[in-house]
Amino acid sequence: MNNPLAFLISKTRSVMKCCALLSLYLSISVVAQAQPVDAPADQRANPAVLAHQNTLVPGLKRIGNRVYGAEFMGYSNFGFIEGDTGIIVVDAGWFPAPTANAVALLREHTTKPIIAVIYTHLHMDHYGGIQSILSEQGRDIPVYGPANWQATVAMIENVTQKATFRRAFMQMGIPLPEGLDGTVGNGIGPSPRLEASDALSYPPTIEVSEAMSLTIDGVALDIFPAEGDVPEHLWVWLPDDEVLFVGDAPPHGVFPAVETARFEMGRDPNKMMASVQKAIDLNPQAIIPGHSRILDQQADIRELMSLTRDTIQFLIDQVDRFYLSNRSVDDLLNTIELPPAVANHPQLQPYYHRWEWMMQQRFVKRSGFIDDWMDYLSHNAYDEAARLVPALGGRDTVIELATTNVTSDPQWAARLATYLLLTNPDDTEARQVRQQASIRFAQVTTSTNQRNYLLGLVAEESGDIDFDRMLRGPISVSLAKLDDAALLARLRSRLIAEKADDVDMTIRLTLDDSQAYDLQIINNILRVSWPDKERPITAAWTTSRETIIAVLTNQLSLAQALSNNRIVSNGSPLTSRRFASLFE
Repeated sequence: MNNPLAFLISKTRSVMKCCALLSLYLSISVVAQAQPVDAPADQRANPAVLAHQNTLVPGLKRIGNRVYGAEFMGYSNFGFIEGDTGIIVVDAGWFPAPTANAVALLREHTTKPIIAVIYTHLHMDHYGGIQSILSEQGRDIPVYGPANWQATVAMIENVTQKATFRRAFMQMGIPLPEGLDGTVGNGIGPSPRLEASDALSYPPTIEVSEAMSLTIDGVALDIFPAEGDVPEHLWVWLPDDEVLFVGDAPPHGVFPAVETARFEMGRDPNKMMASVQKAIDLNPQAIIPGHSRILDQQADIRELMSLTRDTIQFLIDQVDRFYLSNRSVDDLLNTIELPPAVANHPQLQPYYHRWEWMMQQRFVKRSGFIDDWMDYLSHNAYDEAARLVPALGGRDTVIELATTNVTSDPQWAARLATYLLLTNPDDTEARQVRQQASIRFAQVTTSTNQRNYLLGLVAEESGDIDFDRMLRGPISVSLAKLDDAALLARLRSRLIAEKADDVDMTIRLTLDDSQAYDLQIINNILRVSWPDKERPITAAWTTSRETIIAVLTNQLSLAQALSNNRIVSNGSPLTSRRFASLFE
């Protein structure tokens, strides 16, 4: 078949083997808590997820006389405020096409020009579509943004950029096809479709560090800092209209994502809870969030915000309860359920992240990862698998047990298959069973992000997703902004330390005929420094920034650059090749 993912889904539906291993299964249930599923064998997506996603209808929603909210038009919401002679824009979406669609709908109501832009924060899904709004505008309009907005951009573009993007793209379902065999959305809107977005060609020109009240084109506005997914974050309040733009702060119509599986150190649930209380105190007629549905019923807003605040406090307090009583996060997850008022509220269902993930993330931030018998006595996963597989009866017994549970308990089946792959990464049968089980689990989970992650992992492992190619463009743009020393320092995380025992080698490298730097491998690390005339060098290299960027974006290795003369070496060819071979 042309689609390996579809083939595996087809295979999954046919995996219904039985075997008499109940006693063995019960004897090992302490290894991982079984999570059996009760769903039709031909189910391709959780019906509750599909019903929820079907309510997320894209459109431009008019609020009062002069506010328009672009709702579900792409991954992120944004809005327009109509002044006496022009339009004030609040955020701009992520990709050009959905933003252009929203602008087209706006133009059915008004042809007034854009006169100001306000960014709630500088995540790219809130500014990437700006060209679709300002393509015909001059560059002299004011652009408001949070003070120190550069910190948000720097956080995105740091050394972890590729890993962060990969996790985010997987979470949102970006690399997957749309439909029942791929992404069905992400719980807060549709899964974005990848296209080139703006690289912040309209950065903030006015930084807001404290609350400010102003009037723009006859519209009274309060712009003030308020905690969101990042500390550098603003809210926009229209006091006359009682409409609140909250960006990526938790006054959303969904379960509050106070933590995220892709991991963001800066999120502070306590400050987010204070933000929700601020929204309650403002008592808005409408809230336009950065994601999920626009809230425009005042009584519903108060109820939902009160429950959101209490949910955040519940997550905070219960993590502290277990941590302070020396009980593990596993104990917490085995004991705690969501409060009934939250668990039964239709708008607070965790269709986005799993609430258990948020508890785990909060616990790690609070206590670290070592505070329990199982932590102090843990093996790494490879050592544990090497002991566990024989204890369960050997490879054939484990693969049979995994296969048997693909349909009824796919989470357990996938873990069993993973133990086999940890002992033998070339076990193709175990890999296929893990993929089948992962697909099955994706078909029944109520978390759209979990579904996207699992299907994304299967597609990536099958070769259907190439993140190096997908992310090369934006990462190259970020790397091009670095100075030479910072660019070369990115090579440090590519050193293969386990091959560098007792190595002491120095390359003097000149970039683009400018400044020279010493690249020294010593003590299993790479040092990047100014040239030391007293230090003996292995060789002198000359190359370009373009070549280093190509290496850092996996277009070629240092060894390949050396062999094809993109790096010119003056010194021993053998030692140069040895140096280059120590890098991924």
